[in-house]
Amino acid sequence: MSFKSLNLIDPIVRAVTEAGYSKPTELQYMAVSPILAGRDIIGHAQTGTGKTAAFAMPILQLLKRNTSDHKEIRILILTPTRELVLQLEEHFKIYSKYLPLSQLSIFDGVLSGSQLAALGKRVDILIATPERLLDLVSQRHIDFSKIEILVLDEADRMLDMGFSDDVKKILKLISSKRQTLFFSATMPLNVRKFADTMLKNPIEII
Repeated sequence: MSFKSLNLIDPIVRAVTEAGYSKPTELQYMAVSPILAGRDIIGHAQTGTGKTAAFAMPILQLLKRNTSDHKEIRILILTPTRELVLQLEEHFKIYSKYLPLSQLSIFDGVLSGSQLAALGKRVDILIATPERLLDLVSQRHIDFSKIEILVLDEADRMLDMGFSDDVKKILKLISSKRQTLFFSATMPLNVRKFADTMLKNPIEII
């Protein structure tokens, strides 16, 4: 099994190969095709399963396929901590090396002038912590009107850290026509119920 066999485009295959990836993990094999097909996903994803690439690669391909002139954010990725935001940022930079796509990361702290300028120009992918994102929404710096895909990463940690209400507020601002990808290392009942409130006929990947 190769990355090419997942019907990924050459720029993505080239980038992941150069990054040292030799073949897809089981999670990547199971997740890439349904994400490319527009399906909602609920994934039980432990560390070391290649989770980030499992959703990043098809997301980047969908963005490339639907590239158009715009300023609105198209992909929103929520994760609970600054460290996870930075990890996701680095991975997306690696996988999108040969694609003309833009991304921005937002976490605790003051939004810089360059970040505000980026929000005014073009951001394909926004990676953020929920609390900080809502701060910017209240300041009217964020436009969610064109969100195509929402990713909740480390959802169990998000709930453990008390972000469920923040996430619910963000969900109300995003079109219900979106595609939603929900990943959690554990799946206790409260996390599963939370997922069920936002996913439509999801494919479950264990």
